[in-house]
Amino acid sequence: MIVGTRWKLEVVAHTGSTNSDLAARARCGECPDFTALVALDQDTGKGRLTRTWTTPPGTAVAMSVALPLAGEHWGLVPIAMGVAVVRALNDCGIGATLKWPNDVYIGEKKVCGVLGEIAESTVVIGAGINVLQTDENIGFESGISVAMAGSRVTREEVAARVLIHLEETVDLLESDPHVLIETYRAVSATVGKQVRIYLDETTCVEGRAVDIAEDGQLLVDIDGEVRPFASGDVYHLR
Repeated sequence: MIVGTRWKLEVVAHTGSTNSDLAARARCGECPDFTALVALDQDTGKGRLTRTWTTPPGTAVAMSVALPLAGEHWGLVPIAMGVAVVRALNDCGIGATLKWPNDVYIGEKKVCGVLGEIAESTVVIGAGINVLQTDENIGFESGISVAMAGSRVTREEVAARVLIHLEETVDLLESDPHVLIETYRAVSATVGKQVRIYLDETTCVEGRAVDIAEDGQLLVDIDGEVRPFASGDVYHLR
């Protein structure tokens, strides 16, 4: 698996959560910078808001990397991963987009989620990518896999392509974050849409997403006032 020059690659057949594994090692000082952990199966993957992520065995790829980045860059790390996954899927002949903040979609269905956490001075960012699921075992109606989208690639190839592009987007994050945001805008499925944003389980606002700010926040026009949002569950309204 050729993945670029920065990564210290580790591949395991199975784990609970690649994010949890790297974060635990980072807290103990045992996670070298630019470690990339790829698991061909995991059974306690993390999602946003304490959600879990599970897939049928042998169908998905879970991967996390450990990045030694300064605090001012932390908010853009999930964007760097999201753009890398989109580029990797484009390599596979799939037109993917990003639903803010960093869910990767094929059409109107989710193919990949991205989640980051801070462990001491290390940023751990992970992606769970549906690769080989079928209509029968995808597990949720709004989900899709790379295979369901018509691309016949292996999980190893998808992981390798993501890491190649993540090296590029992390370099952009460090050298020219403006270009990274411009790249994000170009593949955004959210900008220009009417959206509903849930700030918690009961509180939501609606408006039109008009832009992505330089710090990655979503700018939403709500009754003529443009407001920034740093987090929240976004739903595209038809």
